Amino acid sequence: MHNDLKAFQNAGRDLFLGGMNNTHSGNMSVRLNRMLVITRTGSMLHRIEHGDLIETLIDGEDSNTKLASRELPVHRGIYRGTKAEAIVHAHCPHAVALSFFTDKIKPVDVEGAYYFPNGIPVLSVEKAVGSDELAAALPPLLQNNSVVVVKGHGTFSIGSDLEECLHWTSCLDNIAKIILLTKNLNN
Repeated sequence: MHNDLKAFQNAGRDLFLGGMNNTHSGNMSVRLNRMLVITRTGSMLHRIEHGDLIETLIDGEDSNTKLASRELPVHRGIYRGTKAEAIVHAHCPHAVALSFFTDKIKPVDVEGAYYFPNGIPVLSVEKAVGSDELAAALPPLLQNNSVVVVKGHGTFSIGSDLEECLHWTSCLDNIAKIILLTKNLNN
């Protein structure tokens, strides 16, 4: 079993405390050779314990597959189609709100523009939760972007570890908040 419980606990806690997930939303995983370690379906990311981490195959089913997050097919697709070592899926409300109105979130703040000079893509799919469609559509976008927003659903970020994924998710959340604040103050 993956021995980096603390990294999962830290990222899960920070996602919740930062308002990027509710009590039972989101999921995270790390690549472990031909396996991945993913949060259990229905787990509370801000209260992760050892039993909330499920080790399962990237390619193929095994006895642990049914215990994993329902986003497992998407995590598998991302690992197959990118060099990601870790994935964080969150439900950042500000980014989700913006996703209904644009196909690219373009930062208006200096730091956001520094990290995402070309903006953050918004992906629209028919079935936005745990679908093969999403598993196929996300990896090409994540080859050139560290985070993508799925319209009406949430964010998927990739990185070398969970902390890097948390960083990209948090940056996007701040960008979305600043956009909404400036739009609100401008009216």
